[in-house]
Amino acid sequence: MQSLIMIDLDGTLIDTPHFEAWRNTALIMGGTELTHEDYINHIAGRPRMEGASRLLKLKREVHSQGTLHSFNACELADYKQGEFQRLCANTKLFNDALRLLERINDARQTVIFYTASQNASDLFDRTMHQSALLLKQPKMVFQQSDNQSRGELFQQLIGTRAAKDIHLIDDSPYAADLACGLGIHTWQIHRNVLEPKAGDPRVSIISSLDEFILPK
Repeated sequence: MQSLIMIDLDGTLIDTPHFEAWRNTALIMGGTELTHEDYINHIAGRPRMEGASRLLKLKREVHSQGTLHSFNACELADYKQGEFQRLCANTKLFNDALRLLERINDARQTVIFYTASQNASDLFDRTMHQSALLLKQPKMVFQQSDNQSRGELFQQLIGTRAAKDIHLIDDSPYAADLACGLGIHTWQIHRNVLEPKAGDPRVSIISSLDEFILPK
């Protein structure tokens, strides 16, 4: 069976302002700071409602929630969505993401894209249109539902394929560790040296998507 490439959208292919939107939400709604490390470890790669619940839980645990306790997860999620829409006007594909997609196109590799964000699919359409790159294979984008874990999403995408035939790229250390634990060949794109890395030693850490070698 031909190998399948599975690629995360947010932060892997698309330079989306999710961290900035969550940081502004924490600051404006609660008067509290959200560090990038806390965002990566607790919120990144998760559906919006789960992210809001985790933000509340995180700030309560460190006793620095400010006024966040006066809001519920739905209110935080709605505010974050407004911030995200305001910030994402100039969203683009990463340069190395465009080059990777061109390589996949030339090789006619089978690829599917996944995301936890309700915004990512439309943003992907927009950024692909801006890039003028037309994929030769049908573009398949799968969104993680609010009541679905990332592991369940991966299992859904794998289907009846053998895990050894799957090659996955994600910027989240949490997602990379999870995929590797399922037996998937996993790469974590690690663009910022200050960001945490996956803990599973089997995960391949790359600083650019140019380092990803297409499966044969």
